[in-house]
Amino acid sequence: MKAIDMRVRIPRKIDPEDRDNFMAYYQDRAGFDLHYEADASRLVSELAEAMVDKAVLHSEWEYEDPALLNESVSKMVGRYPEKFFGVLSVDPRKGISRSVKEFKRAMASTVCVGLGLQPAFFDMLPEDGRLYPLYHVCEESRIPVWLHTGINYSPNHSMEADRPIRLQKILIDFPEIKLVACHSGWPWVAELCAVARKFYPRLFLEIGGVAPKYIFSHRTGWDPFLQYANSLLQDQILFGTDWPIISFKRGISEIEEAPLKDRVKEKILFENGMRLIEETLQAKP
Repeated sequence: MKAIDMRVRIPRKIDPEDRDNFMAYYQDRAGFDLHYEADASRLVSELAEAMVDKAVLHSEWEYEDPALLNESVSKMVGRYPEKFFGVLSVDPRKGISRSVKEFKRAMASTVCVGLGLQPAFFDMLPEDGRLYPLYHVCEESRIPVWLHTGINYSPNHSMEADRPIRLQKILIDFPEIKLVACHSGWPWVAELCAVARKFYPRLFLEIGGVAPKYIFSHRTGWDPFLQYANSLLQDQILFGTDWPIISFKRGISEIEEAPLKDRVKEKILFENGMRLIEETLQAKP
């Protein structure tokens, strides 16, 4: 079964012994083995071993310089153009004009299929006016916006910005924009399913960072997701691992073992993601 991983973190060096480091804190709370030593060659090797056809690299950041991460994404996409696409990011706290210019500059240097934002880490809500110029650029350029939804593990930032219902105003104010709800919104799973159904086909639900065996099981807090992924939302679910949080082999095998229709598995693992990428690249002016 073909697979495209829609959420892969760009490799970066992080010292796991630094207990003040946010990612070390994240590992303690989330309980994942992030194998910090993973580099670009290991990423490519693991993709090949798992027979993942393509992947979307994210310059997702919590405390680093997004411009440097964007450069890393651009280099990887340029080095492996048949394998990777990029989702870029900016720090909107630097100012509206500057963040827009930085995003446009980064877009021009790579095959960009999204702008990734985590408003909670900016101490902003997704509908904050300071983000609207970025949304406008994305709507105009036909670039999806990837927004964090669901629990965040930061001790310093509220989860209020991560509620899926907050995506509704963006979808109303920008009637042609496409959004991707990263991590699929737990513990507000039913809320996200409702928003996705209402705004079909413009809202996609990406599952990176959560083991599929929990998402597609009963009595784990994800029951509505299993029900609707297998029916009404089957064209809106995107496979992602948030590598190195979940390994490619584990993510794929747990999808294959899930109580989903075979046709739905094909859509989640490959078809939905490839369609979103192709539509994005074809629509860009």
